[in-house]
Amino acid sequence: MDTEEKNDMESRIIEAAKVVFVRKGYEATKMGDVAAEAGISRTALHYYFRTKEMLFNAIFGQLMGLLLPNIGIIMDEQSTILEKMPKIIEQYMVAIHKNPLFPIFVINEMNRDPEHLYRAVLKNSARIEPVLRLQQQILEEMDKGLIKKRPLAETASTLLSLIIFPLLIKNPLTTVFLEGDQEAYEKFLIDRKELILGVMYHLMAPDRN
Repeated sequence: MDTEEKNDMESRIIEAAKVVFVRKGYEATKMGDVAAEAGISRTALHYYFRTKEMLFNAIFGQLMGLLLPNIGIIMDEQSTILEKMPKIIEQYMVAIHKNPLFPIFVINEMNRDPEHLYRAVLKNSARIEPVLRLQQQILEEMDKGLIKKRPLAETASTLLSLIIFPLLIKNPLTTVFLEGDQEAYEKFLIDRKELILGVMYHLMAPDRN
């Protein structure tokens, strides 16, 4: 088996594991469940991933890798948080839209075993370095009066809820408000970027007398 075939199979297994983890939860998932979802034998699965923990780390690493390096590039720019905000929102929306199971996966794990998720992040501390830089810049700009002083938890939870919640309720949202039109849902997400940006500006921009 050449490298391309091996990579294709690993990707197939990871996608299958995402589906099963979301459906059954990490604790209840068996390796046989993932093998069945991927359409391969357990022996073949163990050739690529010997344990469920290895699968979890592969999934989490893949999903985090899609987002955080791009945030790192944004954080390298010599600009204010409000100037960076459109790009940050864009990166989060693109990454999560490409991986709609990610929010459900993370929320399930946070509710089930937050320490497990925390340990997965800390296995590569470089993953969270851009987020720590973002947090530091927000605090510094609050002290300088460039943005409003608010609890970081309020700012972060507002941003993430605005981005993630429509994905969590995609089916009822599309059925009830968009007449089941999937294209209309996609357009809704694209148009929503401006709304999210407006809310974040209102939340963070200092009041002008």
